[in-house]
Amino acid sequence: MRQVTLYTQHDWVDPAAVTGQWAVVIDTFRATTTITAALQNGCLKVLPVMHTPDGLALKQQLLTKDPGTPVLLGGERHTQIIPGYDCGNSPLEYTPAVVGGKVLVLSTTNGTKAALKAVRAGRVFLACLNNCTAVAQKLLGGSADISFICAGTRGKFSLEDVITAGGVLHALSRMGGRFHPDDAAYMAQKMFAAYSADIDALLCQTAHYNTMRSHGLTGDLAYCQQIDSTAAVPVYSRGAIRLAADT
Repeated sequence: MRQVTLYTQHDWVDPAAVTGQWAVVIDTFRATTTITAALQNGCLKVLPVMHTPDGLALKQQLLTKDPGTPVLLGGERHTQIIPGYDCGNSPLEYTPAVVGGKVLVLSTTNGTKAALKAVRAGRVFLACLNNCTAVAQKLLGGSADISFICAGTRGKFSLEDVITAGGVLHALSRMGGRFHPDDAAYMAQKMFAAYSADIDALLCQTAHYNTMRSHGLTGDLAYCQQIDSTAAVPVYSRGAIRLAADT
């Protein structure tokens, strides 16, 4: 039976520990939601980078190599757009008109760091509340153990990421998937089942939710909490994130 491990924040992940496993990276508020939206709206691929200067350097490198390459530089630090970047980290920013046909270089406070922790995994999917069932469908097709890597928020537990992992496991269970969850994964699945009818009622008292609300990001919060609004599944492979159908 497949073993399921849930890491509640990316700082706890040793990349060697997920070697050969299937990893699910989650940063519901907002990186994995934003990446899913961008790819769904026609972005060619997303290139995650760790640090602010890395993004600027990679954009310049891509433009030097091919001046015709349509490159968009997106990212945030502590909910705010990075100075010198084209866009922030809001899924509402990445409309077809903005991101369609372009390469997105993305650096965020938590999410891109979580994705980079999964580089040794056999397959890496990106999940958010928007695509729980679609990600579960992808997981159903494998036999490797599964590790959920939640981004957390600056080294701390974030409930929205854990609830998203629970949503994926809840969907996987309904599809007949057989797995043995660790205690954290078991808790996540049970919490999602209990609160899926009103996710906002659960999350509205959490720290990250209220930080975003204090910055006027109520539209992002509403968007990020839509359950199963898309079948798009981003996959991270060889340094780039593309839609599953494109990998």
